[in-house]
Amino acid sequence: MEAFYAQWVIDEENLLNDLLSVPQDRPDLHIPLISRMLSHCAAYYNRKSQIAERDVFQAFSCYWLTPVERSFLWLGGLKPDMIFRFVPSGINAAQRSEIEQLKMQMLERRSELDMRMRQVEEAMTVLMALAAVHGYVRNGEARGEATLRVAEMLRAVFDEADRLRKHVVTKIIEILNTAQTVRFLAMAANFHLRTRRYGLRQSGASD
Repeated sequence: MEAFYAQWVIDEENLLNDLLSVPQDRPDLHIPLISRMLSHCAAYYNRKSQIAERDVFQAFSCYWLTPVERSFLWLGGLKPDMIFRFVPSGINAAQRSEIEQLKMQMLERRSELDMRMRQVEEAMTVLMALAAVHGYVRNGEARGEATLRVAEMLRAVFDEADRLRKHVVTKIIEILNTAQTVRFLAMAANFHLRTRRYGLRQSGASD
């Protein structure tokens, strides 16, 4: 994943340059650029999903990110609250109203997933305790059984969280016009790349 992510970041930088250089009055150029950026983001989440199929705990840890990048995560991906910070200024009243409604829906869904995550954490503790009390089950077996069952629950929450993020981005793009969407995606990419660079400096690495 580290090699994939390193190349993914390079591609993101190139896409950001294209987003920043496209004329604001050329929707014919906006649409293919928007499509490229969304495909780029989908590639990352598809790769992360493949990791989750093998080991959901690794996918949740996002070990390929710097600690600074991980500070903005929620359930294995960007906090959905953050997405709204990239909505450009200058939207009209109707758009603002739709954005606010979407944000309220997101907060409600996020709260539900937070509750499910707490249930996963509780289940891990309970399942290990219940399995360990049976005399015919060794501690190692108890941990293995508990881990498998909790991994299934964790994967379900992981997938739902990613669906929520995708839903928020999709709905925002539907609300914005193409020029606004270009700015939205550019602000998101710029934030991520700046965070990445700062994280690398903090960890003493280089890009």
